[in-house]
Amino acid sequence: MEETPPERTIGGRYRLVGQLGVGGFGRVWKAYDEALGVQVAVKEVWLPQQAGSEAEHRERVVRAAREARNAARLRDHPHVVAVHDVVVEDGAPWIVMRLVDGRSLEERLRADGRLPAPLVTETAVALLKALKAAHAAGIVHRDLKPANVMLTDDDQILLADFGIAVHETDTRLTTAGGVIGSAEYMAPERLNGLQDRAAGDLFSLGVTLYEAIEGTSPFRRDTPTATLAAVALHDPPPMRHADPVLASLVTALLAKKPEDRPSVDSTLA
Repeated sequence: MEETPPERTIGGRYRLVGQLGVGGFGRVWKAYDEALGVQVAVKEVWLPQQAGSEAEHRERVVRAAREARNAARLRDHPHVVAVHDVVVEDGAPWIVMRLVDGRSLEERLRADGRLPAPLVTETAVALLKALKAAHAAGIVHRDLKPANVMLTDDDQILLADFGIAVHETDTRLTTAGGVIGSAEYMAPERLNGLQDRAAGDLFSLGVTLYEAIEGTSPFRRDTPTATLAAVALHDPPPMRHADPVLASLVTALLAKKPEDRPSVDSTLA
């Protein structure tokens, strides 16, 4: 754990206590809300340091504010990590969220291997309900993966980090003109530059459930280029640990064409 800046307080009320984790877009701190007297999680959104990145700096601030705005629409959903506030401090955005006691699905898989079948089913239902609420609100998550699925100590399953989510009325934002997201969980149509749609989240869900069932990601390869090729062109290896119904469901979610994937409602059914 990195040292916390001594007595660093964000937005005049969120006192940083210790580091919780680091991701591609930022670092998450445990913090104490001095105003309410409760512990929270605060995501420090990293901004590019290279010269001439003023526009990208502004873009990151906009994206962070949008993350808070998107996630706040879903803050009362039982399967979404609640976002409470967004603070811009020294030109950098900080997202204030519910502090979750538990670990991510990625951490669980790394430590314990594949999930038991009942927990896979429970995870699938929880994530589908979260996606249904998000899509009904016009929000596409765009980064559903095991690292963004939280398993709490009291057995809740939560979808986290709408950091690159896009609302249907928002302008599309990319970093340095590229695609935002994690390649092995990304729907093929996104790699082809097509507009982000809800069906892309269902593909990402399929990859996440496959990994939960089998313990390995179906499209992960040794290089980024090979991973992208696997997502776009290759079928996943046959599943060895899923019952026929679950296997057929995951296979349907992993259809290369978005129109061939089932809807959230039919998948839930």
